[in-house]
Amino acid sequence: MAERVTTQWRIGAVIPGLALGVLAAAVGLLPWLVTGARLPLQNLWATQVLPEDMPIALLPLSQYYATRLLVLLIVGGALAGFATRLVPRETTPLPVATGLLLGQAAATIQTAVVVVQGHALGAPTANPRAALYVYGMLTGAVVAVALAQAVFWLSSHTARGPAALGLGLAAVPAGSWGVDLVATSTDALAAPDLALGVVARWLPAVIAGVAIGWCGIRPRRRMAVWAVVLAGLWLIPALLTAVQYGLGMRVLAGDLGEMARASLDVFPLVVAQSWPPVLVALVLGALVTLWRARRERRLLA
Repeated sequence: MAERVTTQWRIGAVIPGLALGVLAAAVGLLPWLVTGARLPLQNLWATQVLPEDMPIALLPLSQYYATRLLVLLIVGGALAGFATRLVPRETTPLPVATGLLLGQAAATIQTAVVVVQGHALGAPTANPRAALYVYGMLTGAVVAVALAQAVFWLSSHTARGPAALGLGLAAVPAGSWGVDLVATSTDALAAPDLALGVVARWLPAVIAGVAIGWCGIRPRRRMAVWAVVLAGLWLIPALLTAVQYGLGMRVLAGDLGEMARASLDVFPLVVAQSWPPVLVALVLGALVTLWRARRERRLLA
């Protein structure tokens, strides 16, 4: 084990790996950075400011941007994992994971400093609820960074099953990330809302379908990857929608119990409407699997 860690930290692997991880973290934040990265208006901000006067923050820390923040960080992890599989094997996962963590931690710390200062935490004039809000949102950011690491280690795995699982579970965030990037970097004529809505609904199904098709069905235990990825494609959109709905209910004024109940009320409604992309992913996965099987038979013939 010690020899393996030492191998992963050879000089030839460390610098490119760290750079790749930091780059993936930065690319993951791209849909937010292209907007100008002005911190969203905060309900409990210590002073009255206009949106254009809000400070620069590398993460959109706000209850109204909670799922967007999660997407930005998780996609960074998926990009780092996917890139690690493409580059020469001299670039090993551990330095890449470290670079990813450093990049995302730096963004989180910079945002934390800005948000803590803006809410004047510790000052006599600070709103009593500000600390709960700030530390709650920062905890969510830390959890998202941890999830990004989990997605990275799955998607960078040398075995096809874990890699397909990581990429498949990142399908919903990746679809949202892609639509967000297009919407924030083009004008309304180039990217009409209707077209973006169609892409947002079906792109995750395409990504998940390709991932499970690439995974294949042999050995049989890989069918568990299909089940988990398809379940994620069905439930993750509902979970994200429900969480965002509860957090965004300003009328609840920080009542955590009511916010949780609001999320629970919405969750089954969204689940009932989220199954069509699962069927598309299943069919696409089957087609990719058949195509790969036929291709392998031709190569053996």
